[in-house]
Amino acid sequence: MPTALLCVLAASSAQAATTDMESLLVEYLRSQTDAAAADVRVSVTMPRVAMSECRQPAPFLPGRNTRVAGNLTVGVQCPGDRPGTRYYQARVDVVADYYVAARALMPGTVLGMADLKRESGDLSRLPAGVATRPDALLGMAVTRRVAAGRPLGSYMVKQPVAIERGARVRVIAMGPGFSIATEGKALNAAPLGGEVRVSTNDGAIVSGTSTDQNTVTLRR
Repeated sequence: MPTALLCVLAASSAQAATTDMESLLVEYLRSQTDAAAADVRVSVTMPRVAMSECRQPAPFLPGRNTRVAGNLTVGVQCPGDRPGTRYYQARVDVVADYYVAARALMPGTVLGMADLKRESGDLSRLPAGVATRPDALLGMAVTRRVAAGRPLGSYMVKQPVAIERGARVRVIAMGPGFSIATEGKALNAAPLGGEVRVSTNDGAIVSGTSTDQNTVTLRR
């Protein structure tokens, strides 16, 4: 076979491999974005010099930052090929709904639907952790002052305190076939479902789970 034809076939094969890799990475990055996103745009910058074929490509996101938005690096493992690990630069624009404060919020405010306002925009231009679903916010307590219109995220809320430190609480000990109730003082604050240490009226120190704003349950 003429050398010129071999060169053409090699170049064609390399181009096909590059195109396949680009398509694979685009689809992989799409799959890693927010499933509720209305519009996802992905572009991958392929090297000018074609790499050897990657026969069993396994894409991955390097590092601990799993946020798939904006400029990022995507890796590919190529077992048995050289280089065995390859990296590519990509850009992901994710246009989706997200939630902002409908009014000014004070620390400790427990969020309801009236406190939330839905907006739409490119998540890559917003803080990491911005809430894209209301259920990530509803029933949570705001940990700081939030101006109206500011995006809300997981880093701004926590489970509301169900039992305050020093509060008088009802203590219920439950087990197979029995239930005993007493009272005491909470030695620490805790959210609903959190662990609470209680000094009971008879001087004992017990630990249980907050099951509502006035009750700590001990299970045996």
